[in-house]
Amino acid sequence: MAGLNWGRRALRAVLLVLGAAFTANAIWLALTANLTIGTGLAALLGLGFAAWGLWFDRARWPVVLAASLALAGLAGLSGFLVVYGSQQSATYDEDAVIVLGAAVHGDELSRTLVGRLDVALAYHQRNPSALIVVSGGQGPQENLPEGVAMGAYLTEHGVPTELVVVEDKATSTEENFAFAKALLDSRLSAGYQVVLVTDEFHVYRATWIAKRAGLTASHLGRATPWYFWAANFGREDLMVIKLWVTGS
Repeated sequence: MAGLNWGRRALRAVLLVLGAAFTANAIWLALTANLTIGTGLAALLGLGFAAWGLWFDRARWPVVLAASLALAGLAGLSGFLVVYGSQQSATYDEDAVIVLGAAVHGDELSRTLVGRLDVALAYHQRNPSALIVVSGGQGPQENLPEGVAMGAYLTEHGVPTELVVVEDKATSTEENFAFAKALLDSRLSAGYQVVLVTDEFHVYRATWIAKRAGLTASHLGRATPWYFWAANFGREDLMVIKLWVTGS
């Protein structure tokens, strides 16, 4: 009996620590990055763990079982997204690169966006003739469109202006590829190949959407920093589930 009580206390402590960690992470992201659905989900996850820990002895087993299965399923899906997105498929003879936008804080590029652009710069070193489409519109906490900020970063780091194609209207992944395709269709011959650049958690869904937009795309996934895991994977898990259920 003593061992069982010790185990329950240990589990409760783990839940409370997880709750504090996820909540603190969400608060830090809210203060240092643009507010997103993912940040809200990280906060909800933290509060959920904290509540589970505080009312551990009162929790009904069906609720505990359902919560445990849901968390296990989301963890498994996150692992799948990491594995899929980490398997780089670029051949370095593609005709164009499409870099998907991410947050700009006022006028400053986020760490996520700089990371994606640095992947594109590394690709440019190996295939310097490929066009680079930078795609992203302007969000509510941004002083300029993401595509404009991205284009400036690439040219400042040595990419010739004539190779940079700025798309500055997209507000979703679907629009990223639809608008990028329209720009590339007017510049390249039919049958061109592209490589998409985004974070590894986003590669699976982005590849699906690119194919639906009519693009033949390989991919390069950037590793997501650990402090964005809860926010990014939480949101992406739900978006992938939605994609599987609704097809969009």
